[in-house]
Amino acid sequence: MEKRSKLILTFSILVFLVGALYFFTDWFSKSTGYIVGEDPDVKLAKCLSQKGALFYNSKSCSNCKLQENLFSDAFKFVPSIDCSSEYNKCSKLETLPAWSINGKIHYNTFSLNELKILSGCQD
Repeated sequence: MEKRSKLILTFSILVFLVGALYFFTDWFSKSTGYIVGEDPDVKLAKCLSQKGALFYNSKSCSNCKLQENLFSDAFKFVPSIDCSSEYNKCSKLETLPAWSINGKIHYNTFSLNELKILSGCQD
């Protein structure tokens, strides 16, 4: 009986410690704003995709390349149109780079923070 009691006590302490660790890390991440998980650049790119945003670019556009570089590896999640190969989809644009966000065209290279604000993809 004593061996069983020790086993139950040990198991109970272990369950308590795991629960306390979960609570503490959840509280810590919410209070500090640091949440382990998806890269913020990937999160923004996926949000832009979900909201139907489009990035219009061209291989010969240096500012377009700059915009791509701001996303780094997350750019693969950004919906984009290459105007050098799909000119018919870009014929009404004034210049590149351009973003179609929430039904409006925005011309410029934007910081990721500016894109969050324009798209409403803020945390």
